[in-house]
Amino acid sequence: MNQIETLLLNCSHFQPDASELKKLAEHYPELRVTVADEPSYTIEQLAKAQIVVGFPKPGDLVHAEHLRWLQTPSAGVGQYSNKALFRNKGILLTSAVGTYGKQIADHVLGMIIAFNHYFFTYQRQMETQHWQRYFPTHDIWESTILLIGFGDIGKNIAIRAKAHGMQVLAVKRTMTEKPPYVDELYTTESLDDLLSRADYVVLCVASTPQTENILDERRIGLMKQGSYLINVARGALADQEALVQALQDGRLAGAGLDATEPEPLPPEHPLWRMPNVFITPHASGMSLSDPHQVFNIFFENLGRYLNGQPMRNLVDFDRRY
Repeated sequence: MNQIETLLLNCSHFQPDASELKKLAEHYPELRVTVADEPSYTIEQLAKAQIVVGFPKPGDLVHAEHLRWLQTPSAGVGQYSNKALFRNKGILLTSAVGTYGKQIADHVLGMIIAFNHYFFTYQRQMETQHWQRYFPTHDIWESTILLIGFGDIGKNIAIRAKAHGMQVLAVKRTMTEKPPYVDELYTTESLDDLLSRADYVVLCVASTPQTENILDERRIGLMKQGSYLINVARGALADQEALVQALQDGRLAGAGLDATEPEPLPPEHPLWRMPNVFITPHASGMSLSDPHQVFNIFFENLGRYLNGQPMRNLVDFDRRY
């Protein structure tokens, strides 16, 4: 039996444990599995592999002459979405979409609650034992949230926002049937008309050439006075200089940023020092369940790959997601 060389790269979101490796060996003995830590794989290991799970350096893929399928542990695949990176032009690229929606949605709602209830202000007051109360400018259940992007992450945010009584607006690339936890669903062509209605604008769209700078200076200028921007996607989706200006002049009340451009921001960047900005280190998707969920996606896709069946989360290189 010909062995299928398979390279598994351990990282924060993919770390198959002993039971998972045993399951892999029992179900698919035709695989010859090599496990390496992401920073320490060798070019020789990559060159032999027909299947890779993990984050190989894009520049190393030129050496992956036998590679037929790359499974990423991430939902976003921007760094691998250019087919010219691969030796094999029939390459299959699959993502881990469906792994991160729930925890990222919790992160977004946490930011909204923290801004609304002045948690960040109260935390700073504790440092000087200062006692002062503030009334929220509006109640969450009377607020409107606009989701830019309506995939797994956007849907999970919508479910939680609706549970908090918010009016939920969403835009996506193509129109589909509106689910009951969304009040209004549009295509991105309607974005300009919706920005002025939202108290919270959430970027949760896939990063592609078409969505880069989707919130440019003009659109940030269309946002509602006193609203908040939350970005749990990619920093390049928003004009950061325009965001800084809108925060400084008071047009926007605040920003919750789990993604910036670059990552991390340089120490001198003004966003670090703004009291109305909360920055997290691209951590909204972190969960103890992540590695096991990614393994499950890989395991399911492996059966599909070996049986010539359509694969889950197959990336369209023309759309870049």
